[in-house]
Amino acid sequence: MAAYTLGTASQVTGCAKSTILRAIKAGRISAVRDDLGQWRIEPAQLFHVFSTLRHPDARPQTGPMELDATTDTLVAELRAVIADLRRGQDDLRQERDHWRASHEREQAAHAATQRLLLPGLATLAERDPPATREGAPAPETPLKFWCW
Repeated sequence: MAAYTLGTASQVTGCAKSTILRAIKAGRISAVRDDLGQWRIEPAQLFHVFSTLRHPDARPQTGPMELDATTDTLVAELRAVIADLRRGQDDLRQERDHWRASHEREQAAHAATQRLLLPGLATLAERDPPATREGAPAPETPLKFWCW
């Protein structure tokens, strides 16, 4: 059998040309260059490292692919796993939305309580202005410290 070119070897093994070229450069496959500079790879060398998919002269299959029972079972199991994951994601989203709404309600209640208990300094000054005579400076309010 004649030696394969890089392109033919790629077709036979189903690997990319770059993969086969890397194997040649790494020394896993021995190949030589011909007069035109193309790689020539002996089939025995190629199949020692890579498995064959088909003969280079073989025509592609035109009929429908037959699936075996194992493939059908695995596909069904994967679909069930994906459906479970999607249901789990929906549950997590609903739980997240519930806790987010609860947090927002608590934040609003806390803000309302803070407004009632600790009015802002501007509203406190407007509500209780210091009593002074006209032209007289406002008396300073003494600071009270609590000591135990």
